[in-house]
Amino acid sequence: MLSVKNLKTEFKVGQKTVRAVDGVSFEVPSNSIVGIVGESGSGKSVTALSIMGLLASNARVTSGEVLWNGADVLTMPENQRRQIRGKEIGLIFQNPLAALNPVFSIGNQFIETICLHHNVDKKIARERAVALLKQVNIPDPETRLDDYPHQFSLGMCQRIMIALTLAMDPKLLIADEPTASLDVTIQAQILALLKEIQREREMSVLLISHDLGIVAQYCDYIVIMYLGKLVEKGTPEQIFGSPKHPYTQALISAIPSTDPHKKHSPILLTGDIPSPMNVPTGCRFHTRCPYVMPKCSGVEPVLQSLELNREVACYLYSESKE
Repeated sequence: MLSVKNLKTEFKVGQKTVRAVDGVSFEVPSNSIVGIVGESGSGKSVTALSIMGLLASNARVTSGEVLWNGADVLTMPENQRRQIRGKEIGLIFQNPLAALNPVFSIGNQFIETICLHHNVDKKIARERAVALLKQVNIPDPETRLDDYPHQFSLGMCQRIMIALTLAMDPKLLIADEPTASLDVTIQAQILALLKEIQREREMSVLLISHDLGIVAQYCDYIVIMYLGKLVEKGTPEQIFGSPKHPYTQALISAIPSTDPHKKHSPILLTGDIPSPMNVPTGCRFHTRCPYVMPKCSGVEPVLQSLELNREVACYLYSESKE
């Protein structure tokens, strides 16, 4: 369905050029959930915005392909890309309050969206809006359609954003940290809702998160990013059963154990993630890696296949470690 190949995205910052996404490749098959995981600054959100063609004015995709059902979205005319954006590929932002217009009622925003994408009158659009709000468990939807975003809690606003995106009936939903601003109980409700909707509609989801614990529960495949690069790919069973990259191992070790009798020793990484404006040479993780070797600082490792659906970019698994 979606195939991203060697995607590179750069930002112009003053006199410098910063590559925020560097050679990223992955696929999202039909009727599946793929997770992208990494720390803040790893390039997850920029990857999503590059796919959607919603980059800031100082950013551009410099190379690569974003194939949607075989057609390259990056080379399409803007009017053709606009037909895909929203209607076929939907995007849920981190902050729902920033995505909802504060001066229009929820109903107004739903009706405008539904009429635009489905060519129906306002009465039918309102009926569809009520049904969508019911689907995302908004109580008393007939009345609440006339309320404004500030009259809802943050969790309710995120549900509304999900419903508004579903109003366009997309085949792929990109959820960019959809629970980042919510407390733990609301997070679980939103993610369970997304999973339920994905199963009912048989659509695909690209779930972006910094929390490996979240993607473990909901994703069919996981992609790990670090400083603009992919460092490991695999199924949840592979990633959690036998994490290969030292960065993946550190992320998993940071997940608290629910067993009070189990000894839990998280891997403590030294320093912070480097700035994209000053990327280390060689392996980008070598400045924080507990297993660093001389070769790591000189030559950048490439993703190599270890087994079916499993890839890792690390010299620990190459034939020559010198």
